[in-house]
Amino acid sequence: MKKILFFLFFCMVPLILTAEEPFSAELLQKKNPTIGAKKQKSKFKEYNFHSWAIHSNILGFLQFGPVVSLEYSITRSLALSAHARFSSVGALTPILHMADVDEGGRPDSFSGMAFGGGPMWFFDTRKDKAYIGLLYEYEFSDVLYLEDYYNEWSQDNRKMIVMLNAGYRFRFAEKLIAGPYRQFDRFIRENLFLNAGIYAGAERNQFAWRYTEAEDGTPDHEGKEVKPFGMIEISVGVEF
Repeated sequence: MKKILFFLFFCMVPLILTAEEPFSAELLQKKNPTIGAKKQKSKFKEYNFHSWAIHSNILGFLQFGPVVSLEYSITRSLALSAHARFSSVGALTPILHMADVDEGGRPDSFSGMAFGGGPMWFFDTRKDKAYIGLLYEYEFSDVLYLEDYYNEWSQDNRKMIVMLNAGYRFRFAEKLIAGPYRQFDRFIRENLFLNAGIYAGAERNQFAWRYTEAEDGTPDHEGKEVKPFGMIEISVGVEF
């Protein structure tokens, strides 16, 4: 009996030493290939904190001028924003400066630009997140009416605009299926985003108009007016 036990013991020892651990990570991964995929996918879902972001509201070309914004993130939920709005190339900008029909109606030429900024709050620290900002903007412009007529006149505008910028920031990290970790894929997942929202507020305009042929050049009329202001935002941006 003892000889049989010794024989079985010496036969089992080599098998035990050469066998794989039944619960090792590699063996589990071989038996469950989805474990590796989950680990790989989780890398792309990690939230990378970026201090800077730049984006442009390209829909502004069809409204009151495209907006180019630069953001600096103080925390994951708070950022400071600065922007420039090129109002002179907005398709609807002349509508804001329509005069009475007998005074020329639609302006013949317009030149102007706006600068502004303010704090931005983000309500979710995941890849996609809602945001709201309180923005102040200063716009200066020069508008010409009845060009080449004897009563040609121009108006200088100095606007102060206060508005809320609210919307949703869509990031692409959770939208793509994990694949080869190419540099371009990484850039899209971690840096590119899309803003969809609105600007809504009011503008206060300090204006002065004069006839261009006036000898002394002094304003013929000065005044103030308050109007609502708003735009739709569809911005494409990059975080870095």
